[in-house]
Amino acid sequence: MMNEYVYVASSVDEAIKKGLKDLFLTEENVKIEVEEAGNNGILGLFKKEARVKLIPLEPEYDKEKIKNSLLKTQPKVSAVPKKEVIEEPVEEIKEEVVVKEENKKREDLIVLNKDKIVDYMTKIVHSMGFDTAKLVFIEEGNKNYTLRITEVESTSLLIGKRGNTLNSLQFLANNYAKKFTKSYFRINIDCDEYRENRKETLEELAINMAKKSKKLGKPVQLEPMTSFERKIIHNALSEIKNVETESHGKEPHRYLVITAK
Repeated sequence: MMNEYVYVASSVDEAIKKGLKDLFLTEENVKIEVEEAGNNGILGLFKKEARVKLIPLEPEYDKEKIKNSLLKTQPKVSAVPKKEVIEEPVEEIKEEVVVKEENKKREDLIVLNKDKIVDYMTKIVHSMGFDTAKLVFIEEGNKNYTLRITEVESTSLLIGKRGNTLNSLQFLANNYAKKFTKSYFRINIDCDEYRENRKETLEELAINMAKKSKKLGKPVQLEPMTSFERKIIHNALSEIKNVETESHGKEPHRYLVITAK
């Protein structure tokens, strides 16, 4: 039977990092199950912490053995011998490196590895109990991609309150895909057109809160949101005169304050 380890933290990201550090493993060596996506509550109240389960893929995995092995193999500090300088022809190597770098720039490494990303995320979604779910990879352009989850019986359960579960899955997808490229990219995870509907809701909220701020004659504070959702609010109010938006706090509790004069 495979060993299972559960970790709790303020966010899914922190819980996974905590677990990997504790187990001396990387994401490629474990199966990750999100048991609780967690949420920030309302103004800090009724907050729920994220809870993840990490299952090492190696059946014979033993954390204590690995820990002891790492301690034994730590190198002792000693005098560094001088390296013998060997002259080698440089021009051909330089040319070869330049060609390889140019080829890498032309290739879209996320698209090249899309099947691996889809397989990885499909396993996670299935492990959450959505056995019939299928994921479709979509290129949106400008290094933006969407993983659309279809054939799910309970979409509201998968989406979670205010998209918390989708946001956690989105974090896992982007974090996993970082292994394939160091360039900028963004993977959005969507289900039942939630992202577009949420965008419209946030834009409407932004206008209403700006009106409220002007009526009350004082700033209005919104609940904590992801950076992507805060950007939607910023953009919705950016063209309106005498309305300012400012971000306050630290992730994952960062929130917006709207001031209308």
